[in-house]
Amino acid sequence: MFLFGVEFVLACYTGRRLYEKFYQKSVDKPQDNSLKLEQVVENGDCEKNLHYIKMSGVSIGLSWMSSINPVFFPVMLVVFTYTAFPYLRVIEHSLLKKKKVDGYVLYGIADFMTLGLGRIATASFALGLIHTAQFITNNTKKSSKQNLVDLLAQEPNQVWLLKNGVELETPLEKVTPGDIVVVNTGDVIPVDGMITSGMATIDQHRLTGESQPAEKSEGDTVFASTQVMTGRIHIKVSTSGNATTVAKITHILNNSINFKTNSQLKGEQWADSWNLPVLGLALASMPLLGPIGTIVILNGHIAQNIRIVAPLSTLNYINLALHKGILIKDGRVLEDLSNIDTFLFDKTGTLTNEEPEVGRILVYQAAYNEDDILAYAAAAEHKLTHPVARAILNHAKATGVNLSNLANVGDADYTIGYGVSVSIHGKLIQVGSHRFMHKENIALPENFDEEMQSAHDAGHSLILVAIDKQLSGVLEMHASIRPEVKNMLASLRKQGVKHIAIVSGDHRLPTQKLAETLGMDDCFYDILPQNKAEIVEKLQAEGRKVCFVGDGVNDAIAMKKANISISLSGATSVATDTAQIVLMDGSFKRLPELLDISLELNKNLHRSWLFNIVPGTLIMVGAFTLNINIIVALLISKFGLGLGVANAALPLRQISEEDKLQLQKIRDT
Repeated sequence: MFLFGVEFVLACYTGRRLYEKFYQKSVDKPQDNSLKLEQVVENGDCEKNLHYIKMSGVSIGLSWMSSINPVFFPVMLVVFTYTAFPYLRVIEHSLLKKKKVDGYVLYGIADFMTLGLGRIATASFALGLIHTAQFITNNTKKSSKQNLVDLLAQEPNQVWLLKNGVELETPLEKVTPGDIVVVNTGDVIPVDGMITSGMATIDQHRLTGESQPAEKSEGDTVFASTQVMTGRIHIKVSTSGNATTVAKITHILNNSINFKTNSQLKGEQWADSWNLPVLGLALASMPLLGPIGTIVILNGHIAQNIRIVAPLSTLNYINLALHKGILIKDGRVLEDLSNIDTFLFDKTGTLTNEEPEVGRILVYQAAYNEDDILAYAAAAEHKLTHPVARAILNHAKATGVNLSNLANVGDADYTIGYGVSVSIHGKLIQVGSHRFMHKENIALPENFDEEMQSAHDAGHSLILVAIDKQLSGVLEMHASIRPEVKNMLASLRKQGVKHIAIVSGDHRLPTQKLAETLGMDDCFYDILPQNKAEIVEKLQAEGRKVCFVGDGVNDAIAMKKANISISLSGATSVATDTAQIVLMDGSFKRLPELLDISLELNKNLHRSWLFNIVPGTLIMVGAFTLNINIIVALLISKFGLGLGVANAALPLRQISEEDKLQLQKIRDT
């Protein structure tokens, strides 16, 4: 009778598949049913998993009832067959599509042997455990993945659009670049764009990882999915919908969480290599242990547990990293980062700020002092937006220089790449480069070329200030090191990074000086973009694992060649597109934390291995020494899986309550 049960299940499944192939295919759209229903078991629908758990419970109840009264046996067999269908499709997919004997096939053989032995309740229980395990893991994965994507994708469906002075509620999908969107206190910004009027305090935590709100006003750029805490602003739309920064990041996240880590790949290869030996061992031991021992050995295989647990760990650590303002595009990179022993940093714009600092102020006319030169330069530059202009104006404000002349600037004439000429109280003020002065026929002191060469050798640039066609002063502009760089480099040293170097297209002296200041192991200067990649390859040939950190178009080739590449938010789009990791707050403060997360992930994956290997070993040993039964073997195997899932969820505990509350607040909005 029980062998008939096996035949009945297989006959029903075969009939169903033939029906789908020949009849249903002719009336419905073609579809890969085996793959579709594989997802119910392996990585699919939690509601369907729950449904099959309930039906497995019904099957167990009916099996007990059929042991009392055989009249219930046909009903039980029908219910058992129904619960087995999705699992049989997975087995079919493994054998026919993948052409391999995997863990699903071994579990399937074990379950059919259990059914054939008349252990109907045990066979139903085994199927129920499979569906239960998948429900728990799918639900965990779905929740983690959804939190990861929802972390950023918080755009409203409706927005207020300003048309001819009137605010109109409009669907977000109808917003186009150039439109003006109005955002009030408490609202989530729906688009990327520039503020045209108003001021606001904006919470950018979800995008940059920075807990400190940013003050934004006219001319500043804002991003979708950030939230206005106070204020009211009008935003000129630059991008909306799928083109926004947050939408692109969400797309990256959806891709990154589908990568298999190296540990998982190695684990699957190891487990797959044991599929046939385990099957052979189980069958060969049948004369010694009997069919029950054979089933126990088959149920002790851990291949599927590894497939489930490893991606969960990686997913949750990517989630943790994003909460800290670190965007990881590929889960494998996070695992590999702990193996990096060499960091190469681009110099300009990466280790140094885009905006320089004002150093020495040289005076060339006795009628003026340093404050006068700085005040005139700031007045001439104050309407310009390039980094040098901002640096001069900010330095003037910081030093308390009298800037009353700002309101008296007239007749401004800016020559791109050269300098600016303005009129202040009838005086002609000209501020710019050496070639600007030459172009304007302004005479320079005899020793000025030596002064300029000395500054350039030290890595500085000079901004010249002329008053009424006479050189009156010079501002020496210094490259400013990012304030967090020294602490970041010290942390990398403590974390075991052996070699840190600068790669720069700048000259020898300024590059060497910066390397000495930061305590670098080496520096490479006068390097062309293609040569940066050659340096990466040279270090790799020496056996080093190289991480390249850059921000510009000229870094892209080297970033492609490196084992791992990192860029900063706000860098060129080429750099951030190429980089495998992006530090979203635009600083290096989070880089040491990123290495810590990588180390924790590797420890977590190793624990997951242990939690699955130990139960599998116990089952194998128990089959030969303790004569453990099938249910005990199943419970031990799934207990190991449960420990692995719990272990994979540990990084979520590191996400602070503040992070969770802010995420919930955005969702409620």
